[in-house]
Amino acid sequence: MRIAFTHPYCWPFVRRGNERNLDVMARYLTAQGHEVVTVSTRDGPRAIEHGQAGTRILAAPLTAPGMSLLNVDSTHTFFLVALRELRRLDIDVVHSLLMPDALAATTLATRRRFATVFQMNGVALPGTSCRRFPPEAAMYRRVLHSADGLISCSEFVRSLVLDHFQVDSVVIPPMVDVDAFDPGPLRDTAPPYLLAAGDFTLPRKGIRVLLRAFPLVKQRRPDLLLKLSGRLPDRLVTELVEEMPAHVRDDVRVLGLGRPEDLPRLYAGATLLVLPAMGEPSGTVLMEAWSAGTPVVATNHGGIPEFVNEAVGVLFDPDTQGQETENAAGLAEAILRGLALAQDPETPAACRRHARRFSGSVIGPQLEALYRRIC
Repeated sequence: MRIAFTHPYCWPFVRRGNERNLDVMARYLTAQGHEVVTVSTRDGPRAIEHGQAGTRILAAPLTAPGMSLLNVDSTHTFFLVALRELRRLDIDVVHSLLMPDALAATTLATRRRFATVFQMNGVALPGTSCRRFPPEAAMYRRVLHSADGLISCSEFVRSLVLDHFQVDSVVIPPMVDVDAFDPGPLRDTAPPYLLAAGDFTLPRKGIRVLLRAFPLVKQRRPDLLLKLSGRLPDRLVTELVEEMPAHVRDDVRVLGLGRPEDLPRLYAGATLLVLPAMGEPSGTVLMEAWSAGTPVVATNHGGIPEFVNEAVGVLFDPDTQGQETENAAGLAEAILRGLALAQDPETPAACRRHARRFSGSVIGPQLEALYRRIC
């Protein structure tokens, strides 16, 4: 089958769940013998790459002076990039991960005679997160009613789409390359550390509540470190760490983005992964941590509760419906329970078994079955 993926950003130039998910799917389908091409962008001239993820067409993003004044950004103008590139391809199905490129695919589908899939690893909501200009809610509705297949990454996202757009979708969780997160034998990782990974510039990811909870945990576990892996500008580091007690600051390690190849050992060396996020659609970092044998602590909110059970993690109640939780005491208590779970010798194996639910061997056939049905 000839499959095209579209997304305005791609791994490893942008390192988030969506981009990782796209790369893993493309690698799996290429390994299964499908002809896979990814249409995306990166800075610099248009380039074509060939590798384990198939062919990647990387165009320059379309920008123009004054775009931001019109609430237009490069994700919107990717509609034009996707139109241009998809017209040149002879394909059976286009699998899009963002609304503007899904709109381009559905616009071309009848003329070019390919099927379309729109995957929602999150959704913009009318009256909340949709922009009035460009008219994103209307664009979403057109895509949702035009695409041949709709995927939600969790029941949480499926219910939001159903409630706000009155359109149903099939739930297929993100695919994770489980084997890639087995780092092999580790040296002694003392002192033990908590790990948080993500884009900490987003308030909903919960970096503030984590830094308030950490001193509470240190009262019971003074040996613990906290390592932060991801986007965290210096100005934000200064602002957040200054709020912490002085005796705890030296035990917070800001790692930055780092290298992708460092992640397996970082996950596996951690005692716990902590994700105190609100409204998380699914939480790819949870699945990556489980793949490395590491249990998690996360918020009982959004799509996260669908994926966490008591053998592999601990949930805490956010006590809010706002953009970020302030329940530092609840998070600290959950971390202490998580540390006890991590001491159980059965936990690493349980985490790895749980992660297999999201491996290519489980998720891949669901994608292929959807492609065959709509084609």
